[in-house]
Amino acid sequence: MTEEQYLSLCEKYFKGICTPEEIALIKNYQHEFGIDDPLWDTNMMGDKARIKGLLQARLQNSLSEQKPKIITFKPWRIAAIAASLLLFTCTGLYLVLKRNTLQISYTAKHNNIPSAEIQPGSNKAVLTLSTGQSIVLDNAKNGLLSKQGDVAISKSGDGLVVKNSGANQLAAQAALNTITIPRGGKYDIVLPDGTRVWLNSSSSLTFPTAFIGSERKVTLTGEAYFEVAKNKAMPFRVNVNNKQVVEVLGTHFNISAYTDEQEITTTLLEGSVKVNYKNTTSLLKPGQMAVNNPAGGITVQDANIDEVMAWKNGLFQFNNENITTVMKKVSRWYDVDVDFKGDMTSVNFDGNYSRSKTLTNLLKNIELMDKVHFVVEGRRVIVIGK
Repeated sequence: MTEEQYLSLCEKYFKGICTPEEIALIKNYQHEFGIDDPLWDTNMMGDKARIKGLLQARLQNSLSEQKPKIITFKPWRIAAIAASLLLFTCTGLYLVLKRNTLQISYTAKHNNIPSAEIQPGSNKAVLTLSTGQSIVLDNAKNGLLSKQGDVAISKSGDGLVVKNSGANQLAAQAALNTITIPRGGKYDIVLPDGTRVWLNSSSSLTFPTAFIGSERKVTLTGEAYFEVAKNKAMPFRVNVNNKQVVEVLGTHFNISAYTDEQEITTTLLEGSVKVNYKNTTSLLKPGQMAVNNPAGGITVQDANIDEVMAWKNGLFQFNNENITTVMKKVSRWYDVDVDFKGDMTSVNFDGNYSRSKTLTNLLKNIELMDKVHFVVEGRRVIVIGK
């Protein structure tokens, strides 16, 4: 008998329309998977509530026996638990009984782990050409993607390379392309001058296919790390959300300017940069950060470089960071929505976590701080204060 047939018979049983032959099939199927409790005794056939109660009690006993560590269950045991759940809920939900050995963590007893693990972000981006054509880069093969006159745009590994080999730079300058990184994505690009840019989730960069004149200018929203090719004759300028301009000659720096954040931060790792905001200019030295707050203007302070660069290095790094800010980063990287229940004002976290782990793994580790509890419903995470 198949799973679908078994579930169909279970539904019929609780509706009271099973024949004796069908009940025998149910008993045989459960016996095959090691469910030998006397749930189908003829004296209980009409007592639906009692059957459900026994199933629930057996399931709770099974879960309470788990230890706070990774436990390996045999396939028949997984099938038994799945079958119990199906009988108890009676919703006709079709679950797949896995025959291979599975590992279930202690967190499973909270009953909030989704049936399909939410994976971390990966190399995803969309390139929008000046012509309006859009190219989904994560689906594209390595090699030439677009040829616009003397401008060639190619995919190489997990990045994009823009080259202009011709003499008609003026025409190329008018062609503005945009690379957009969705939630759950990241990407890097080499611009025509050799500048390399790494883009974080929910970010975009607009750039010309050639740099001419007295400056090299790009426009950024979101977060990006720049390694700017040196050219004293042509300063490199980043227009950030049309709110400030970062000017460099050749240097390494990070800008974070998400539209759902009040502050824009510019952190210098190497060289020097000028941050221009309204009528003020701030000059940064390596290891410093300019914080642009609309309410108070720009302030310069020492930066925690490891924390700033954690995203590029494959980490989440939280230093007494509020849970609301933590979950914004989680939302962008795992492409999930977040809701909060309770007062989160004083719920702060410290710690380093890998961005390569599944969402469940990350949330499980944060829960160890015993400050919040998470419930995952599809692609929505509910944060509940303790």
